[in-house]
Amino acid sequence: MKKIDDVVPLPSKAQLKYHRDELAAFIHFGINTFYEQEWGNGQEDPRLFNPSKLDTDQWIRVLKETGFKRVIIVVKHHDGFVLYPSRYTDYTVAASPWRDGKGDLLAEISCSATKYDMDLGIYLSPWDAHSPLYHIDTQEAYNDYYQKQLEEILSNPLYGNKGKFVEIWMDGARGEGAQKVTYNFEKWFEIIRHYQKEALIFSTQATELRWIGNESGRASDPLWQKIQPEKLSEQTPLDYLLHGDPKGTYYSLGEADVSLRSGWFYHENQTPKSLADLLDIYLHSVGRGTPLLLNVPPTKEGLLSEIDCQRLREFYQVLSELYKRDLALGAKVTSSSEQSGHLSGNLTDGRNETFWAPDSEEDTYVFEIDLGRSCSFNLVEIREPIAKGQRITGFVLEVEEDTGWTVFARGQTIGYKRLLLGEVVEARRLRLILTDFQASPLLSKFAVYRTPAIMERKSVDSGLEFSQKNIAIAGQTSLISLSRMDGLEKAERIRINTEPGTGVHGVSYQDQIWDVVFAPGEATKSVNLATIEFSGQKEVYFYLCAVREDGRQSRTKVRVQGHLD
Repeated sequence: MKKIDDVVPLPSKAQLKYHRDELAAFIHFGINTFYEQEWGNGQEDPRLFNPSKLDTDQWIRVLKETGFKRVIIVVKHHDGFVLYPSRYTDYTVAASPWRDGKGDLLAEISCSATKYDMDLGIYLSPWDAHSPLYHIDTQEAYNDYYQKQLEEILSNPLYGNKGKFVEIWMDGARGEGAQKVTYNFEKWFEIIRHYQKEALIFSTQATELRWIGNESGRASDPLWQKIQPEKLSEQTPLDYLLHGDPKGTYYSLGEADVSLRSGWFYHENQTPKSLADLLDIYLHSVGRGTPLLLNVPPTKEGLLSEIDCQRLREFYQVLSELYKRDLALGAKVTSSSEQSGHLSGNLTDGRNETFWAPDSEEDTYVFEIDLGRSCSFNLVEIREPIAKGQRITGFVLEVEEDTGWTVFARGQTIGYKRLLLGEVVEARRLRLILTDFQASPLLSKFAVYRTPAIMERKSVDSGLEFSQKNIAIAGQTSLISLSRMDGLEKAERIRINTEPGTGVHGVSYQDQIWDVVFAPGEATKSVNLATIEFSGQKEVYFYLCAVREDGRQSRTKVRVQGHLD
């Protein structure tokens, strides 16, 4: 048997675990929840923080039951309000009436995580709008302040799942006009490694986790789980984060984050994303080989809302149904080249530890999969044994029909897991062709599924069209029209809302929701979209989404151009 060399960089044990976890939950809960806002200014009154029914057991139990493997709790957002009684600031839950000023929300969720054996991580915002130390002139003192908060959290055995954290989240966001404080990442990382050696770090630097470049929860193709460390900073282009780097020397796992609702914090007038939208997000995150971090914000009472819980249960049920039956399990596979001990049949043997490897160097490698009978399917799963490194850069998947071989899907990278959704077809044989690769390719799984009906790819015309396709100017109000092309004979209420599209969520626009009522015969309505002024030549973008009463949706991208300095 030939020795199969690794292709560096390789994922760590903790990164491999996160690959396998697939689903993680964000929890944004704090003073913003009680002010009905997304970004606070650090002057909010802590006396408003008073969740009357707070139940972290409910949070963790629901998330555990719906397939989530880790939870990241926002301990401090940009406003600086802290969810535990820190010794280094008085802007904490201790200044609130909750639990008579003796509460510790981080301790409570840690206890719940231990009770249900849920991996726990923390989000601790480096930007702190409340701290008087957050200024260039006192940045050394601020860095020390932030470091002390890290230490008191990470060294406390009451925090984490049995004292352990799996992830430390350092958001790179900074509001317009905020001081450009230089962070001492090197020292902060040293503290994390000292107290939580196995924790993955998320930051703007070259760390084990990186932002996927948007807040829509969607990765792209190609997606490389590696980067060049010198290219990671607060100024890294979004496209680089979105795709990674085929020449990368450091394994940095892209984390696709998105909120279940339009905002990150709970707002009564917002509703959870549709089940179809969640499933599409899953296909473009987990289905492209990277974990999905889904935010589920608790209410002012301190509970996950029932409508959100129900959507999570529906999501879990569909995913459970999806993987229930692999039509290719045990199927015969032949390949153009295979190595003894790493045969092509390993792709369909149902075992995680086996994989295929070629016996010779070829320009392309071809696999034919015989399902043994004609089957109806519309989704194919392919995996690389990612512990040996990411290699494949191009592939084509075909199915054999009466007229011959036709393309079912094509793509570039595969990585840990690739899900390929197409139209429903009836076929017995499939053919996978590896067309491009960085090194001798390896494959560990080939599976075929018929998805639940809600996941079937259908071309459904929303019957809606937005007028605004151009750039809006920051600080100005843009008039945007929505037209309906069908159903004109009846009255109809259509909801339009802004959706997060980038990490400057809350900077380029205010979260807005419009309920637009069309009268019988009325075809067009307009709304005023207000943007927030920011400077510089950068452009940011977000989406507007219109949802009809029958569930059909239309989305449009709006770009916002800042004023020049």
